[in-house]
Amino acid sequence: LSFTLIHDHFGFSYDQISIAFSKLEGLGLMRSFYVEYNEFSEYVLELYAPKDPAAFSQDQIFMNLLNDVLGPRHTQDLLSLFTLDRETLNKEEVTSTFAEIYADRIFDIKGDDLYKGEPLENVVGNIKFEFDRAAFVNILTRERKILPSALSAEELKKAEQMAGLYNLTEVATAERVGDFYDALQPFGARVDFVAMNKHLQELVKYPVLSKPLRRPVQELAGESQKIKRINLMETYSPVEFLQYLNEGTKIAPADYNILTTLSHDYNLLSPVINALVYYTLYHNNNELIRALVEKNASLLARNKVTTALDALDTLERPIKKRGRAPKKAPILNDDKKEEATPQVDDLDDPIWDELKKLK
Repeated sequence: LSFTLIHDHFGFSYDQISIAFSKLEGLGLMRSFYVEYNEFSEYVLELYAPKDPAAFSQDQIFMNLLNDVLGPRHTQDLLSLFTLDRETLNKEEVTSTFAEIYADRIFDIKGDDLYKGEPLENVVGNIKFEFDRAAFVNILTRERKILPSALSAEELKKAEQMAGLYNLTEVATAERVGDFYDALQPFGARVDFVAMNKHLQELVKYPVLSKPLRRPVQELAGESQKIKRINLMETYSPVEFLQYLNEGTKIAPADYNILTTLSHDYNLLSPVINALVYYTLYHNNNELIRALVEKNASLLARNKVTTALDALDTLERPIKKRGRAPKKAPILNDDKKEEATPQVDDLDDPIWDELKKLK
């Protein structure tokens, strides 16, 4: 299976393929390898099965991401679909046994017919972290005087997951664990991860404070102008990005004030601000209209957008039109009324997103 085949057969652009692969890699559902031969080179892609509901619900990364996207209520509703029903007790069980159904077939099997191959295994991928646990433990011991034996294996795992969730360095993770560590608490509960998570959620609202704690952003792979521009949005500060769009000229004070408002008043991250600025200039004849910018900033803030790619996707989505309420059906006679035909909003259909990808 080649990129060219996917491009030609399904109609996906190379940018769409690259972005889709990157998202699968980020969720641990795919691993990519580059192999170089004398005559040619190729990419080897390994796809993995998703986690089962039980493992998913115990993963700090996935649960925080799901809760952030859906909200607490919808997350709980979704999890309730996979909750096991109560075990049936004090009832007469009439389930057939294995022998009752398959005994005759078992007797017909000869010794040479037994399967002797390798056992099958459902391999589930894991999220890739750039986190050095040994370095984290050394920093924690050296700087905060907390020995590795003071933390349980589960606490170390949670600390690593928090680092992956917020893209923290080993130093920043050790500092935060030390801040929320209480030696007087019982073993296994000495780090208050609930308070630590609330602290980090508040901290990421202010890019100036959180940026030194985070790892450099992983850029999207690709050579197209679109991917290069998105990578610039992820790596440049809003001032640098607007200067880049201005081809190096100085930013007007009014434009600088808009950038400050987006950061301080709307708590948007730099990549999101850059995407919003680019979107506004692109669709408004290179004018940065403050009212329009702030309107879209509210949309991005409500949707808790954190990346340039998601910001552009949110802004480019078609707006659901609010039609007028259907008129009352005319009365045909004293006893009957004509039923109004319900109006269907095609844009609310999930298939829209799939059709949009094929454009």
